Amino acid sequence: MGLLKRQDIQEVNINAEKLSGLSQTLFEYHDKLDRFQLKTICALVYDLAAEIHAWTEKEEEIVMGLEEENRNG
Repeated sequence: MGLLKRQDIQEVNINAEKLSGLSQTLFEYHDKLDRFQLKTICALVYDLAAEIHAWTEKEEEIVMGLEEENRNG
């Protein structure tokens, strides 16, 4: 197995902040947004959530690989 290195968490933190902001916008203004605006914000929320999920999946693989390397010496 190749050299495994932990990922930088800064990018996922930024995406989480964006996701939080979009969620707050949806909560506060859902009754004032038109259909297009709602669909656009929802699409952005789904995209950010998918990026965060992909990051955590990759990080989990890296951590498990590092733990396996530590066990095997």
